Amino acid sequence: MTKINTALIDDEQDALDTLEILLKEYPQVNIIKKTTNPLDIFPLMLKEKLDLIFLDIQMPLINGLDLIEKIKTCSPGIAVIFVSAHANFTAEAIKHNTFNYLLKPVCRTELKSSINKVTLYLNNSTTILPSQKIILNSKNETLFIDSKDVVLLQANGNYTRILMHDDNEHIVSYNMGTIINKFPDNLFVRVNRSLMVNKNFITSINRKQKKCIINYHQEELVADASSVFLREINNIF
Repeated sequence: MTKINTALIDDEQDALDTLEILLKEYPQVNIIKKTTNPLDIFPLMLKEKLDLIFLDIQMPLINGLDLIEKIKTCSPGIAVIFVSAHANFTAEAIKHNTFNYLLKPVCRTELKSSINKVTLYLNNSTTILPSQKIILNSKNETLFIDSKDVVLLQANGNYTRILMHDDNEHIVSYNMGTIINKFPDNLFVRVNRSLMVNKNFITSINRKQKKCIINYHQEELVADASSVFLREINNIF
């Protein structure tokens, strides 16, 4: 059984102890450290490979939402589950592609679901989970976009066209570089200067004609492929 190296961070010792007891039901979860000091995570990450962090939000030294941004800079693929006594941070937590948002006291059923998702993710790094939603603002609305349903991103100056698998299209006032940083790492590949495509929708690549074939509702979208993309294919996939 593959071990999930885990850290628990909460400024309340009782909350840490309770969570540790609950996690003993999962032998794959290997708790490397539990700490009331959120800044302990950085020296730990230098010494150990962490797979999962359970993280409180309201802490005196640093807010959990600010901390996760710094953690993801060091380890973009790490799985994070927020554990909080407050429900009003859920929308902010979604922005960080967390695996779940557990309310205290932690429900055993929700904890089990979270552990199952993390296990699946770690066993298959290409898995994109339904909970990984991205929040973006368009001209008239706030969008909650499920990353696995995005087919492609197409740059148009300071705007980006987002084509969804359900036939919807959105134009958002972000450049493509800003948007791509919001999505899970390694989900999209740059096919040419103005186009990034979800790898799960690419069906073939014609090297001779320099074309990338994208599956879209059992039809084929054909995009020009750059020389850089063609040269790096083996490293990308």
